[in-house]
Amino acid sequence: MGLPIFPVLPEPPTFDELRLLLIETVALEELALAALINAEAEKIQAVASACVLGPISPDELSDINKSVSEVIEAAGRKEDLLRKKLTLLLHMENNDGPDVKQ
Repeated sequence: MGLPIFPVLPEPPTFDELRLLLIETVALEELALAALINAEAEKIQAVASACVLGPISPDELSDINKSVSEVIEAAGRKEDLLRKKLTLLLHMENNDGPDVKQ
């Protein structure tokens, strides 16, 4: 996964263009969370393979479990924030303020 490419914005962007870009940031963050969760799944698979090939100490298993658990919990908290952000963006209305280009 590479770095995102940000579009060149028109001068000045419309309300709808800005809202769409913010929704796109939610999608990019969701993609990053998916990659993070996948990496944690691969870590668990590596541990399972290592157990088949040889012994792993209970302390090592505990440390790995704690690490994966912390990452998954943090991803869940981030997911909640992204859901709230997306809900706000989808319910925003253009109030036609003086600085908003139509």
